[in-house]
Amino acid sequence: MYFNEEVMQRIRYLHFKIKKIEEAIEKDEEHFNLDDLNLVLEYTKALNNNYQTKNHKEILKELDITSVFQDPVTNKEIEIQDLMFECARVLWVMARAYSQLSEKYEEDGAWENAIIAMTECSKMYKTAAYFSVAVVDQRDLGTTLYSENLELNSEESRILAQSIAALREETNNNIYFASKLYAGLSLLSKRLFYLKQHDEKKKQQIRAQFHYDMGKSCNLKAKASFESSITNINKEKVIKLTQKALWYYVKAKDIWDDMLKTLSLSTEEKESIELNLSIVDENLKQSDVEPLDYEDIKKIQDPEPIIIIPENLAPFVPKNIIYLTKFVPKDLNIKRFKTYQRKKLEEKIPYSKKEKLIDQKAGVVRTINELKLLKENNEVDIDKFVELMEKFSTKLKMIDSAIEKLTKK
Repeated sequence: MYFNEEVMQRIRYLHFKIKKIEEAIEKDEEHFNLDDLNLVLEYTKALNNNYQTKNHKEILKELDITSVFQDPVTNKEIEIQDLMFECARVLWVMARAYSQLSEKYEEDGAWENAIIAMTECSKMYKTAAYFSVAVVDQRDLGTTLYSENLELNSEESRILAQSIAALREETNNNIYFASKLYAGLSLLSKRLFYLKQHDEKKKQQIRAQFHYDMGKSCNLKAKASFESSITNINKEKVIKLTQKALWYYVKAKDIWDDMLKTLSLSTEEKESIELNLSIVDENLKQSDVEPLDYEDIKKIQDPEPIIIIPENLAPFVPKNIIYLTKFVPKDLNIKRFKTYQRKKLEEKIPYSKKEKLIDQKAGVVRTINELKLLKENNEVDIDKFVELMEKFSTKLKMIDSAIEKLTKK
């Protein structure tokens, strides 16, 4: 007997709790929380041993836990013959649970929690990939728990976390910073595009998306450049950015249109692409600039990208790696991971003082313009108008002075 009876009972209990989480995920129900997900980690760590030459099938039989996995991609039942494969399976469950929690947080407007949950989802997929590749006795890995597919899931989850962060800043009207996040989002999608040979549907969808996101980035930067100034607006810069945004939007639209015409798509896939097209069409309606040819477009610089979601760093690795490769898990930078978990997301954002001031300036300018509109419509008392204009004009001068000092440094 590899585990004593007390440990085996705990493992069986945890296995039962994970089944409940799986059922909640399948039914899209909110019957689990972060404490439940900690039980998945406890289960994984209990099974994560260096079994060396021990027979995994015998240990699995002693544990008396479910020994089959229904692969959702192939709809095939796979016999679990390796404990590292079982660890990969439950970590995959945990990743999906984090994804579902992230969606719930986003719906509730808890943006920071949504971002962190999706980041943890990415890390769990990465950890599951480590366990999948470490199997020894598993004959059939299937498709879902194949290490390369888990790593791709990890990359896609990281992209989703970045997209939530970009949307949050856009919603909060921090459009200058949102522009940089969308540029970073485009780069992450482009990275995913070149990671492997995707099937044609996936390939074209990623292409359309990274073009659209960079178009969004250009458009937001143009808007930020316009709104952060009362006078001396660099109109040529704004127009050029808007023209580049137009080019990217048209490119995304052409790809999505072509997908509808040439690819065999399910009803759900068609609806998704049609929704994307309706969004990009709305963006194109708002554009009032002349299109440029590609040679001119190439000369216009894209906005500077920022990626705030950290590289997928697995919090732990399979212990049998010591036996197989002499690789010692403590060599991983666990301290860095723990530090990331403790700190708030805002403390990780490389958001410079100058960028913050530019966003503040844009906000003050919008307030001044709104005050002027209220005065024109006789909706504000003249004395109150003068008082507020003096207050915000002084604030604007202070911000301009601070920006000027930072520029000279």
